[in-house]
Amino acid sequence: MNMLMHVLSHLRFVLCTNRFDAQRKTAFADFSRAVSKIIRHGGKHMKVVLAGAYGNLGSNIFKELLKQGHEVVAADMIERDLGLTGNFTFKKLDVTKPELLKGLCDGADVVITTVGLTKSSATVTNYEIDYQGNLNLLNEAKAAGVKNFAYVSVIKADQAPDVPIVHSKYLFEQELTKSGLNWVIYRPTGYFYDIVKVFRPMIEKGQVTLLGKKPVSCNVISTEDFAEFIVQHMCDNGKTYSIGGKETYTYEEIARMCFEAAGKEPVIKYAPTWLFSVLAWVNKLKKNGKEAIIKFSKFTLSNDMVGDTVYGDMSFKQYIKDSFKA
Repeated sequence: MNMLMHVLSHLRFVLCTNRFDAQRKTAFADFSRAVSKIIRHGGKHMKVVLAGAYGNLGSNIFKELLKQGHEVVAADMIERDLGLTGNFTFKKLDVTKPELLKGLCDGADVVITTVGLTKSSATVTNYEIDYQGNLNLLNEAKAAGVKNFAYVSVIKADQAPDVPIVHSKYLFEQELTKSGLNWVIYRPTGYFYDIVKVFRPMIEKGQVTLLGKKPVSCNVISTEDFAEFIVQHMCDNGKTYSIGGKETYTYEEIARMCFEAAGKEPVIKYAPTWLFSVLAWVNKLKKNGKEAIIKFSKFTLSNDMVGDTVYGDMSFKQYIKDSFKA
């Protein structure tokens, strides 16, 4: 309730002035979010197991949970110093070994998992991590009597049976929906940092290569905004959110914004989509683990990735400008 009283005090001050329109807008937004959180969680501070707590998205969820006063069991393969203070403990996590998950969820109200294989690997597959690993975690949550389970999937998870990174997540979604727990699934379009990470090396070389000539759009979201949404909705039941940020751009528009931010003339070329199919086949023969990443890249670069749930205040255009500052 202290958070609500603080926001109400701030709102009362702003409404008593006839100035500072931006300040009034911020106050209303803060007030709305505070009320939403109290209504959704009943003002209760909960014990939350966060699997993947030290990843890019996970660390932002971690911060948001502590900000809202929740107790966090931060589970991951390694612990990093995030400079955080609050009620949390670290637990080493290996989702491929069910016996090591025993006791992880004891006393928890909610489990949130961001666990997924995002890099190429010649030793493990997406089906072993994204599907079976999360299923092991789900089974442990059920055994511990956890009531709420929140899962970070990917947009259009049900539309790519030939893309392991996507399909493995969809298979776990199916397990979750029939688990008997309260469940919520988040299907993000993609993240600010991921897109800039993909484009930066091409910008530095002076040429961006896009896939196919058909305009493809996306409304990626910042991990900070997404983390806030996740925590707000972690106790929802039977909900699937295809979520993105407030700005929608084509990949060509994104490329041009990156060139402009870097102070370079845009040079954009286009490769045929079938080229990625060939690359995937070649890497499958090599058994180097890169096939799944190539298929995922083809999927995301040749299909619109626009979420119908739009959330957040952060601007992707401004993020690009800030990212390319010297």
